[in-house]
Amino acid sequence: MQRKAALWITGAFRTSPSDGIEAIAGLIPITLHMRKLNGRHHLRYSSILSMHAINSLLDSQHAKNHPPHKTTTSKLTNKQWFNLKSPIKDVNERLNGVRECFNPFFPLFSPGSRVVDHFPSRFSFHSSLSSSNEDLYHHLQNLDQAFRSSQTAPHNITIIADESVKKSQVATAVAHIWLENSIIQCLQANSINITSIEAELMAIRLGLILAMEEENVHNIIVITDSIAVAKKVFESKTDPLQNMFIPVTSAIDSFFRKDSRNKIQFWFCPSKAKWPKHKLVDDQVKADNCTPIFPSKESHLFSKKKECDNILSE
Repeated sequence: MQRKAALWITGAFRTSPSDGIEAIAGLIPITLHMRKLNGRHHLRYSSILSMHAINSLLDSQHAKNHPPHKTTTSKLTNKQWFNLKSPIKDVNERLNGVRECFNPFFPLFSPGSRVVDHFPSRFSFHSSLSSSNEDLYHHLQNLDQAFRSSQTAPHNITIIADESVKKSQVATAVAHIWLENSIIQCLQANSINITSIEAELMAIRLGLILAMEEENVHNIIVITDSIAVAKKVFESKTDPLQNMFIPVTSAIDSFFRKDSRNKIQFWFCPSKAKWPKHKLVDDQVKADNCTPIFPSKESHLFSKKKECDNILSE
């Protein structure tokens, strides 16, 4: 059926390959389309409110602390479970595979309540004008000056964050917190089956939350090798990474509300530049060979990347 539709849309010959004309016509393969609809069906169940009645029919790990109903799936016998024909059964078996975890009703992600709505002048991003060696050289000079000023000025603190994802699929995130020309905290976290974007966010989040807990700090400088990832901290759209944004966004909102002088600056520093302070973090990240004690399940981005790789290899 889909082949006939693709032939009608493109006007191609009947001997044309199906995959080719479907791609030209912009038609998603039926198998992938059904997989997408199935995933959306499970996602809808995972994102319902905790007081929804459906939660009482699911197993305890999916019930969101809702009291179980007398006909909940966990109370069914093996024979009843085998004979059950209900979407609840399918959802209960597959909710563990749903990795898009977000809270669409979180206040700080609502228009008019976001950090970018209330404090647009309190944070800034600094990167080189272009990728040319000359612009990068001038940018590193400005970065070095900003770092030196932050270490001599009162109420200033600097965070240098970096990450690495190894072939073993273990990601390492490291953040150094500098105050008065010395490292006051060296933070490190390991996870498994996550992408470099999630690892970089983890490093920035570690440093920011602890830096904002320091007393008498009004200006925070974050140095990272990815400004694009740093900007995601202030994103408010419904996103699979939202659970990573909620703690740091809440902390930033409280930090800005605490004092009108409080500001955060994000500076770009590529690893290839080998800027001395950033190189310390980069060397620690690359030298780490630890594996996480409690490996997490695959993240949303990692699972999507693996799925795309498998499709391309077919």
